Amino acid sequence: MRNRTAIFLFLSLLSVTRAALAQEQKHPIYVGARVCGSCHDGAGMGHQYSKWLLHKHSQAYASLSKPGSKEIAILSGVPQHPQESPICLGCHATAAETEDWERDPTFFLQDGVQCERCHGPGSEYMSEQVMRDREAAVKAGLRISPKDECMKCHYVKGSHVAVHKRPQMDMEKAWQEFAHPLPESTALPGKTPPSSLAGPASSKAASDLEAGATGPKFVGSDTCGSCHKGPAMGYQNSLWRMSSHARAYARLATPKAFQIAKEQGLQGEPQRLDACLKCHTTGHGEPASRLTATFVREQGIGCESCHGPGSEYSDEAAMRDKRTAIGLGLKPVTAETCSPCHQSAHGKTFDFGEAKLKIAHPTKTPPVAEAPRYKTPVNLAISPDGRDVFVACEASDTAIVLDATSRKKVAEIKVGGQPADVTFSPDGKTVYVSNRLDDTVSVIDVAKRAVTRTLKVGDEPHGVLTDRDGSMLYVLNTASDDISVLRTSDYTEVKRLNAGRNPWSLALSADGSRILVTNTQAAFAPPRKPSHSEVTVIDAKRGVVDDRLKVVETNLCQGVSWHPGGEFGFLTMNRTKSLVPMTKLSQGWTITNGLGIAWNDGTIDQVLLDEPNLNFPDATDVVFTRDGRFALVTSCTSDRVAVVDVEKLTGIIKAASPEFRRNVLPNHRGKATEFISKHIGTGRTPRGISVTPDGKSAFVCNSLDDTVGVIDVDSMAMVAEIDLGGPKEMTRPRFGERKFNDATITFQRQFACHSCHPDGHVDGVTYDIEADGIGVSPVDNRTLRGINDTDPFKWEGTNPSLQRQCGARLSVFFTRLAPFTPDELAAIDNYICTIQRPPNRYRPLGAPLTPAQARGKAIFERTKTKDGRDIPALGRCVTCHFPPLYTDRSKRDVGTKQWLDRQGTFDVPHLNNIYDSAPYLHNGSAATLEEIWTVFNPYDTHGVTNDMTKDELNDLIEFIKTL
Repeated sequence: MRNRTAIFLFLSLLSVTRAALAQEQKHPIYVGARVCGSCHDGAGMGHQYSKWLLHKHSQAYASLSKPGSKEIAILSGVPQHPQESPICLGCHATAAETEDWERDPTFFLQDGVQCERCHGPGSEYMSEQVMRDREAAVKAGLRISPKDECMKCHYVKGSHVAVHKRPQMDMEKAWQEFAHPLPESTALPGKTPPSSLAGPASSKAASDLEAGATGPKFVGSDTCGSCHKGPAMGYQNSLWRMSSHARAYARLATPKAFQIAKEQGLQGEPQRLDACLKCHTTGHGEPASRLTATFVREQGIGCESCHGPGSEYSDEAAMRDKRTAIGLGLKPVTAETCSPCHQSAHGKTFDFGEAKLKIAHPTKTPPVAEAPRYKTPVNLAISPDGRDVFVACEASDTAIVLDATSRKKVAEIKVGGQPADVTFSPDGKTVYVSNRLDDTVSVIDVAKRAVTRTLKVGDEPHGVLTDRDGSMLYVLNTASDDISVLRTSDYTEVKRLNAGRNPWSLALSADGSRILVTNTQAAFAPPRKPSHSEVTVIDAKRGVVDDRLKVVETNLCQGVSWHPGGEFGFLTMNRTKSLVPMTKLSQGWTITNGLGIAWNDGTIDQVLLDEPNLNFPDATDVVFTRDGRFALVTSCTSDRVAVVDVEKLTGIIKAASPEFRRNVLPNHRGKATEFISKHIGTGRTPRGISVTPDGKSAFVCNSLDDTVGVIDVDSMAMVAEIDLGGPKEMTRPRFGERKFNDATITFQRQFACHSCHPDGHVDGVTYDIEADGIGVSPVDNRTLRGINDTDPFKWEGTNPSLQRQCGARLSVFFTRLAPFTPDELAAIDNYICTIQRPPNRYRPLGAPLTPAQARGKAIFERTKTKDGRDIPALGRCVTCHFPPLYTDRSKRDVGTKQWLDRQGTFDVPHLNNIYDSAPYLHNGSAATLEEIWTVFNPYDTHGVTNDMTKDELNDLIEFIKTL
């Protein structure tokens, strides 16, 4: 009996505990400022809701429609319109980062920065009963945000200051201006009956008006705004929200309104007086039956004050036909429309024409001057018959067609976003273009000069090539580290092969049996160990990976080409000396550049293209001449093509001892003079290069000149330059991009900004930068995508601005020269700020979270451990990594200091597109996101994670990858 009692008591206690935990885990949702305002308005409540309506916070979303907002977005590398961008909305709209189910139907994103931005989602504390007990309200989720909370959005952002030119916000002054305390006479909410946010605004009894109330109903400005928004409609709803009309009701709560009412002999609050409300609200005096549930009186003078109640004409089909809409009650606006309220109002004169201009809201926005759009050719392919040259132009999203004989541009075909590579089918009838931004391949009919099909592939595709008979198409997906294999008869993806990190280019052997694939990012290596790159070898007959060749101590393996004889292939590479401080700069030995020779037996040799007093930085692409005598290699940051004598190079290798081949040749800066017969000057930033089928000419993409150069193979001289029709104007970002890709900034042209940040991203290498001792304080390279407004910079947070990062710091630790003039430095800064974040592959814009991602989000935002203990604020993910940039820009010690580090306090990195910037932590010691918490967080100093199951940690990571 006692056992049964004990069991009963245990089960009862367990039930209570579970109920308590369930209550603790209840997920609050956002209810919107209008719900808060239903109590927090009126004199008894200090007119708090009206004060908010009059504040810039309520217009924050609408302000994103201004032309300057688009300028700021461009400067921040944000490709979307500001009202659609999570980065912009994160500070300009409450709960922008939440799911639809986390927002009550009473919540409107368009209401801008609302009460719950500072006080937390209100569903659990909003009731009067809870709010009357402050302790209970706080326990239910009410937050009392401190002043420094505001600085999370209001810190000085370079992108914003560059446009609006405003000084740093005086937070003390702003805090006072936005203060909305309760009057001292009001002890608790609800002391003065609140005004209604909907329903009749007249003091007349509703029963007197209901009888015979017919006709169209007032639907409210939100209904109108559901269509009259965005650029296609001239941002009409946003223009109205920023107008005095939208704040007309709220202005009745100001001291001036009380003074005017007193002067007119009116007693009471203006917001409750018919004489005031009839001109400061829409639909005043109408019976409740003519005010729909969507109508909100507090929105002041809404659309229907001028255009009439909209229930009959607000349907989109009716509004698309002006005559139909007018027939259904849409009223044209005339002077008589405005006169009853504006004529001699409070002694002011009224000019209808002038007033109409002030509130103008055309359906189309005026044309905005767009920045010049360059072409930026990056790769090209020549048709099998030698007639056509197809050029992939990254910046214009086009493939440009050149006539190889006349050397003129003959067509330009719109393809996907950021085309990266191009190839012909063996019969020359079809061209395939990879589109990195869209994750697609465009299929072009050569004869029709038109895209006939778009194929979905993996993430950020680059290299593209068919097999020998054209039956299979291979596409290299750089961000997902794999290779899509598509059957060209029906364009079905038949398999996905694993590649190395960032597969880039591929080349088919002369007999069609094998494909070599380069991978730009090196494989992960343990701390203080050299990295290695991979060449993936594909058996083209079977469509399988046949081998994975190591290219030791290298990174940025990009271009690749098979020798016509089939004995070997060449690949370009960097040899970055990342394990020693940059003290070898004066010897030209910090980043060396060269060729890998991949032999048929799987052996890889390496030679440098650098010479004793002149490096060959960023070897990007390579191609053999048709007779195999020479190889042409582009240097994209020194504007040259190296002519390599193949027989001499292979002779040097074959004559060398195994020890010499293994340890000397890869680092020998004197050997290049023996096998490089010539350097050919090119246009700016040469990248892709190809030789015509007859072997007489080579075409090379001059990316930042918007030209294609033509090399005569017999004389090895540049003989022509084909203009692709890009703009001739030199914008500041374009000038900065040129300097970013210019190795003249370093001693002996050893490297450029691009060398460590190819295309503004990362090279995946951990560096020993400062002269503080060998191996001390190694740092992981960080992406420049979306870096603007995430200052301070550097892992130790010592650089307050990009100009310092790219100027003084670069000079001291990298170039040993003053790299840029002030104007060049400003242009570099401008360019870096405009480097875009690519679309998130784990959560497309506007897509809902998957169940796993939603569970991970709950973990990311949790405040309690699984056993119910409070997690300290600094132990919560969202404290340091809050939206929209997911960094608080502070320096934190999260227990990741290791024995080689000088300090343990590091800059909090932003998490946007974090899935694409491995390795992780300040020293790159975590190869995966999972390792951050399974290997490097044993004591819960980097968030509380040790109470998670493996599945829960996976969910957390799935969410983090969506940011």
